[in-house]
Amino acid sequence: MVRPLIPFLFAFILGITIGNFHRVPDQPLIVFLIIILILFLITSIKKSDKLITILTIISFVILGILNINLCLYRDQGSTHIVHYITKEKVTVEGIVSENPQKSSERTELIVSVRRLVKDNHGIPVEGCILLSVASDRDIKYGDFIRFTTTLRTPHRFHNPGGFDYEKYLKYRGLIVRGFVRDSSGIVILRENQGNIFKTKVERFRKKIEKFIEDNSLTPEREIIQAMILGNQGGISKDIMEKFNRTGTTHIIAISGFNIGIIAFLSFFTIRLLMKTSTYILLRFNIVTISTIFGIIPVVIYTFIAGMGISVVRASIMALTFMIAIILGKSRDLYNSLAFAALIILVISPYSLFDVSFQLSFMAVWAILFITPRFTAMVPQGSPDKLSTHTMWVKKIFINIYIFIIVSFAATLGTLPLIIFYFNRVSTIVLLSNVIVVPIMGIIAIPVCMSIIIALPLSNALALVFLNIASYLVRISITIVDFFASLPGSSFFVSTPTLLEIGVYYLFLIVAVKLLDFRQYKKASHTERKNAISQRWYRLSFAVLAVFFIVDTIYLYARDIRNDKVKVTFIDVGQGSSTLIELPGNKKILIDGGGTYENVFDIGKYVIAPFLWHERIKEIDIVILSHPHPDHLNGLITILSYFNVKEVWTNGEKGTFETYEDFMKIVRENNITHRLMSEKSGVTIINGTSLSVFNPVNPVDLKNNLPRKYDRTNNDSLVIRLTFRKVSFLFPGDISEPSETRLIKSGHDIKSQVMLVPHHGGFTSSTMPFLDKVRPELAIISCGPDNKFNDPHPDVLERFSKFGTRILRTDMNGAINITTDGTTITYSTFK
Repeated sequence: MVRPLIPFLFAFILGITIGNFHRVPDQPLIVFLIIILILFLITSIKKSDKLITILTIISFVILGILNINLCLYRDQGSTHIVHYITKEKVTVEGIVSENPQKSSERTELIVSVRRLVKDNHGIPVEGCILLSVASDRDIKYGDFIRFTTTLRTPHRFHNPGGFDYEKYLKYRGLIVRGFVRDSSGIVILRENQGNIFKTKVERFRKKIEKFIEDNSLTPEREIIQAMILGNQGGISKDIMEKFNRTGTTHIIAISGFNIGIIAFLSFFTIRLLMKTSTYILLRFNIVTISTIFGIIPVVIYTFIAGMGISVVRASIMALTFMIAIILGKSRDLYNSLAFAALIILVISPYSLFDVSFQLSFMAVWAILFITPRFTAMVPQGSPDKLSTHTMWVKKIFINIYIFIIVSFAATLGTLPLIIFYFNRVSTIVLLSNVIVVPIMGIIAIPVCMSIIIALPLSNALALVFLNIASYLVRISITIVDFFASLPGSSFFVSTPTLLEIGVYYLFLIVAVKLLDFRQYKKASHTERKNAISQRWYRLSFAVLAVFFIVDTIYLYARDIRNDKVKVTFIDVGQGSSTLIELPGNKKILIDGGGTYENVFDIGKYVIAPFLWHERIKEIDIVILSHPHPDHLNGLITILSYFNVKEVWTNGEKGTFETYEDFMKIVRENNITHRLMSEKSGVTIINGTSLSVFNPVNPVDLKNNLPRKYDRTNNDSLVIRLTFRKVSFLFPGDISEPSETRLIKSGHDIKSQVMLVPHHGGFTSSTMPFLDKVRPELAIISCGPDNKFNDPHPDVLERFSKFGTRILRTDMNGAINITTDGTTITYSTFK
């Protein structure tokens, strides 16, 4: 077998994938593995190579399943902290076991717990807690801390296209989390209780951080810290957005690119120094020696960067290629790449589902696959006929060409993954990378490495390197800012399916392989005969191109020809957001969820991914029922990322800063703003009517003083959507006063489906109101373990008296209801 590791790697990946999505018990797998081992010994005696290969591949599949099982299904002993999760606050002691992850809003700590303090007695416990600290306490690795918190199980938002945060934490052994909102709730009892070596590394990292903090200005300071220490939390959202728009974020995130730069320049520098000695040139293999010494800076950089999962993965990849060079195996780089992936997946099988792992390996694969074919097209010419000056110029242009091709190949290799995970395409990614990478990558990263080396020797020397790095970063930011400001520099796209991603890579492979036939035309008859027929490649190319055309036509026709109403109650936690899809591809979004602290962007991380998953890029109407954060905050991102044509509000100004942001985007994007009330009448859209029953009049925009929460809730827009014989009622957060007014108003509010007002709160859903609506199906939008204890048991009891079926987003996830105007069908995500 020419490349034996590649099929074994794919078998291991298959096993991890199977184990990730389906629980397979360990015992039968181990028995099956023993049987394979016996068969392996028998076939070894008979020397059946094909059967040995098949058995080995099956073994790797089983090992992949067993490996992911170790991450997902750990046996939690009786003393594990998970058994102490209650609604009451508890006091816990433990050691900060990982580097704190800081952001502008909070600090996240992984605490290896030691004991639980109860009634002045210590109860031994084990396990880890993800602790979020909403304060600026200076907590570091190795601190032994005591904190008081309410222990919770991590939860995710259960929506199509959503990120499985719960499983992400489970991969890392984190099944318990807590929050400390006040700095008085956490006490440092002892310091330096972690690993001695890591403590010393962290002390040096802290010294570097303070040195950069004291001697440079923002935003250069935060970016340099990110490039050296891996701390991106301090970079402002505005700066990050600009790097995202230009596709240059990978430069400031420690990844395979940064490690690769360190490895390459270390190798190049050492090789250059060795060439100055004739003795060394004659005595040693300078390539091997340069590579061996080049490993040292990579290892140092890995430790200084914090030994994070992504950093370690990138280092393993770089070190694998370097070891392959040392062992004389550098010609088959595909096998080296497969070996690196296999090592990483054995150590951390969940890396397979990590975007940085996927991007790194697909970028390297694309560079290896595409670059040689394009560089082979460059005419070499005869060196004898060229002057020295001309040869130097030619070398420079060839190197620039190769650099552009490498960037182009990496872009093609990662494009579908970037769209899948980030739903964004930068139209200037190639141009911006060609300009920024040499400045901020090839030059600035080695300068940053020089800061690490110089600081223990001389502060003055380190300051020189810091000033150079700051200058280079400042230039890069200016360039990035310019490119990001260009109209159309980036745009958002919907999420592709796995099938579409697979077809894209097949299309890329076929298109690039067609370039080989340029060489086959010049090759001998035997070589042409051994090559796969060009006709089949062209046919494959045409079939794959037709797939994309048919796929595009299907998606367009599917939306246009839709003659049903589909309503999705999105799981946004303790808030509300509802997507309505009408016949003729019309979309309405009622509310956008959100949190009162606004530390988590529901719009960006929950609603937008769901909409992109549903192939939605345009929304006809966004409706804000009332300006409270749990309905408003998520809409800010939606107005920014999507083409919104119209906004409906009740006219009330919110007392929160986010309302001003909301209205600012409405004005800047020239979105039509309609003030809706009972007097607005009926709006007809493609055979569907929308009637507004509340408030009586729009809230006065000019004389709008801050009001009590209850009054704002009771002025919520109440909308009834009717499609033929089926009606949906969306009452916002109204309570008894508005419900009574609606009963007396004479409006027909009877509806088969109702969104339960105010998340199932006690003061809403009164018996007279429910008697008037008579819903067959009631949807409660609330968060798990919410502090309001919604829905209230009395409210559930009231609905039961009317025989109403209740669905809840905290228990069922996203709830989808479809109607043809006569019948109603529903499905839930959980």
